[in-house]
Amino acid sequence: MNLASTLDRVLSTAGYPSVAHGLINRYVEGIELEVARSARVSSGCLFRGSVDLGPRTRVSRGCILNGEVTVGKRTNFEPNCDVIGAVEFGRYCAIAKGSTFQQTNHDTRRPSLQIRLYDEVLDSELPPTSSGPITIGNDVWIGVDATILSGVTVGDGAVIGAGSVVTRDVEPYSVVGGVPAERIKWRFPREIREKLLELEWWTWDEARIRRNRDFFERQLADGSDIPTPVGTTGENE
Repeated sequence: MNLASTLDRVLSTAGYPSVAHGLINRYVEGIELEVARSARVSSGCLFRGSVDLGPRTRVSRGCILNGEVTVGKRTNFEPNCDVIGAVEFGRYCAIAKGSTFQQTNHDTRRPSLQIRLYDEVLDSELPPTSSGPITIGNDVWIGVDATILSGVTVGDGAVIGAGSVVTRDVEPYSVVGGVPAERIKWRFPREIREKLLELEWWTWDEARIRRNRDFFERQLADGSDIPTPVGTTGENE
């Protein structure tokens, strides 16, 4: 086993500690990490490609991030999530265990679908196909064992039901479920949805969020439940 492979295995077991990111970027082929010091990565994760983890993100054990993956502030991954290809996550997302984000697919027009056959037997390549990157908005909740496929955009505040297979875009603040996923309901009436999208609270710094604790702790029934929050004159983060 060469140095790069040994280092890769050790770092995966150790949860890719921040002190080692420079070594990874220099010596481990196929990995480029940009990880905030406050990010938390559990043991047993596997990173490949270009992985960018924002402040206070959390990646639980057994997760695989392989591709051009960007994760926004305080987004959490529960165990055994797979993120494959070009996938961007917004801030404050809750990603349940076993979720899959599959941005690349096999080319079904070839005689065989197996990459190893082309690589090891034919000394050739089977390029992946794609309908485009996957984009996950802010404050999105994705349920257990959900699958998000190539080219999908999930809007801010949306909820993806457990076990769903999402094949097309999901509107902000909608709740979807099923195979393929369909809209079940809206989280809020239109007036509230529009005000929340205009508010963009996920861009606030944490001091400003704390100043508006009353807003975050109330249940939203109509537009009057979204007052002008304390600190709206401050700069967004």
